[in-house]
Amino acid sequence: SSVVAEKLATELKGRIKLEDAGFDWKILGPDVSDVDYVAWVSDQDAYACSGQKCSAQSILFYHKNWLVHFSAKAGIEDKLKTLAARRQLDDLTIGPVLTVTTKRMLDHVDDLE
Repeated sequence: SSVVAEKLATELKGRIKLEDAGFDWKILGPDVSDVDYVAWVSDQDAYACSGQKCSAQSILFYHKNWLVHFSAKAGIEDKLKTLAARRQLDDLTIGPVLTVTTKRMLDHVDDLE
């Protein structure tokens, strides 16, 4: 939101780049819960659907409490690294970004004219 953007810009004395449209943020506050699940959801939000959904997570900000928490054996960074390390070319499950041929798209445009 613009309120968050203004607060960040003030706190960081303008040393920040802010984007919004098409740039989906996830911000984790100081209250930590179920680190494993939150890490999995963050990974899915960024990489499910080949990262080609309009709501794909672009960046993750988290409070320092997420680094190590008494309820988890590791912090969110370690959990995300583990999830990322599982992705291999051998079992890649991404799909094509575009399934319509160029000719079909151009024919469709011509039909509209």
